[in-house]
Amino acid sequence: MSSIARKNKRRAAFKCAKQGIAPAQAIAVSAAREIQATKAATTETMEVLLQAMALVAAHDYGKLNAKDKRLAVLAEQLYKRSVQVKTHQMDDAENETCQRFAGAVMEIWEVKEKKSHGKD
Repeated sequence: MSSIARKNKRRAAFKCAKQGIAPAQAIAVSAAREIQATKAATTETMEVLLQAMALVAAHDYGKLNAKDKRLAVLAEQLYKRSVQVKTHQMDDAENETCQRFAGAVMEIWEVKEKKSHGKD
């Protein structure tokens, strides 16, 4: 262990002792905070991607016709639409499309999940 690592370990132990908590408890609190932040970021990312997919499927589907560049066009359009979603630049029709798509996805996934877990 390097001298810097030992110094940081002592500093952390001193702070914990000063606050009257065990180092393990401080680590658990920090880990829980990081897990919450990661979950929130993941949820937000999934929502943006789901809405972007809905917009691409509804408005940019024709751009995906060229088989040789379909994946590149899809990636580009998903990025463009995700920026549109994140900056809240959607009109009412686009918002409605996103809501309908999300509802359909959730409905289908719920049915498939129940079947895959044997809960018909």
